[in-house]
Amino acid sequence: MSKNFALIGAAGYVAPRHMRAIKETGNELVAVLDPFDSV
Repeated sequence: MSKNFALIGAAGYVAPRHMRAIKETGNELVAVLDPFDSV
């Protein structure tokens, strides 16, 4: 059974690692939010 995740701070330094880990563990990233326009 997969879990759904939302990520806050998608432009952060470790965000790509978190996104990759969510995908590699068979889960789904369903929402991403970052208060800055750099995304």
